[in-house]
Amino acid sequence: MAHFRDVGRDDLEAVCNLSVAPEQADMVTPNVMTMAEAQFEPGAVVRALWLEKEPVGLLAMMRPSAYPEDEDIVVRRDLAYIWRLMIGAQFQGQGYGACALEEAKRIARSWGYPGVSLTVADKPNGAIPFYERYGFVPTGRRLWGDSNELEMIWMFPD
Repeated sequence: MAHFRDVGRDDLEAVCNLSVAPEQADMVTPNVMTMAEAQFEPGAVVRALWLEKEPVGLLAMMRPSAYPEDEDIVVRRDLAYIWRLMIGAQFQGQGYGACALEEAKRIARSWGYPGVSLTVADKPNGAIPFYERYGFVPTGRRLWGDSNELEMIWMFPD
């Protein structure tokens, strides 16, 4: 059974060696960068998805409300933000992405947010159809000064 846990020192190399399929490489930042950048993001959570003793993927989230009110941030402050979600190439199409989204929703609820936002590359072979299958809706908003990064949101049912 797959499970999430925080990334420890002993896990770091295995998690950082995970990679997506070659055609997805320009759409997902390598895990080593996610691990490094997390040190500078207030309220960041980085968790690895494991299948027994083998890493399968990585989920990184930010708590936008942890930023000072006077700091201009690009993402919505009213929703938890999936900063990175990657599933290793050899594990894609096996339900691990859905498992990661359920974990993201669990974290968002524990933080007291009414939903989750993310950005996704709006390119061929991108993950928009994947997120739509799980109820995420494109807002039409483009973030990060990159016209290819589309914001999508998912809200908890009332």
